[in-house]
Amino acid sequence: MTSSEPRATPDELRQAVIKAECELDHLFFTRYFFKQRQGIKFRLNWHHFLIADAIQRVIDGQCENLVINVAPGSSKTENAVISFIARGLSLNPNARFLHITSGDDLALLNSQTARDIVQSDEYQALWPLKVADDAKAKKRWNVLVDGKKAGGVYAVSLGGQITGFRAGHMAPGFQGAIILDDIIKADDAYSPAAIKAANRKLLSTVKSRKANPATPVVLIMQRVGENDPTGFIKGGNLPGKWEFLIIPAVIDDAYVATLPERLRSLVISDERDDKGRFSYWPYKEPLGDLLALEAGNGTDPDGKRVSRHVFSS
Repeated sequence: MTSSEPRATPDELRQAVIKAECELDHLFFTRYFFKQRQGIKFRLNWHHFLIADAIQRVIDGQCENLVINVAPGSSKTENAVISFIARGLSLNPNARFLHITSGDDLALLNSQTARDIVQSDEYQALWPLKVADDAKAKKRWNVLVDGKKAGGVYAVSLGGQITGFRAGHMAPGFQGAIILDDIIKADDAYSPAAIKAANRKLLSTVKSRKANPATPVVLIMQRVGENDPTGFIKGGNLPGKWEFLIIPAVIDDAYVATLPERLRSLVISDERDDKGRFSYWPYKEPLGDLLALEAGNGTDPDGKRVSRHVFSS
């Protein structure tokens, strides 16, 4: 006796597998849509798995609030901001994200990139979410559910005005997040006034821009000083339970021993300094370059200013 139901085509089966992998594995989603967008493979390092695992714990409700300290040029924004937003909407089209950075240009670029992913043919083939027609601005956009505005993104600089928007919903399960990415510039590391202003704004934003007290906050940043936003949170100045994921630019065997066992074999430690330390990502950040930066503030290969604090976060 044969079934009257038509069999899935190989392409349909492939799409079903990709969709399942994207919904289960944050790093798979990041890699898949990076390649679709850029036309090249996402270059993997052990720290990408660590960051993706932490983001997944936030989505699963296992981590209430998260701080990720990692150096510039680590693909942190791709993994923990852009993919977090785009994948979060695939998991819950009602999810609302508030994204804040140190400047408008970066906030809008990240928002635009996440929207481009959602509107891409590859994403639409898996999750046919239409972006509202009036969402012309990069600053704020929504997807539609049953023809009505649902989840979406509000992107703004830390000093910008946030009106009529709160992250998350008064509902159970993952409903969105406040995502802060490098909210203070490395150039402000020696400006106590700038750091104090950033911490004050961080406090007021986190308190007033959650639709639900359980809405998670994710802060991704390079360390710029002892009293920077990470230090501010560690000092107990922000409510809620916080977890800290620390990825120094220069690491050693003792640090590697703290990693999940499955990741330790991925760490490359061939080139070491006289203290036995090595680069967290030799392919991208040669040890000699990092040691030169550690000796005094400078800029990384992408031209972004690097604080010495990133080496001992």
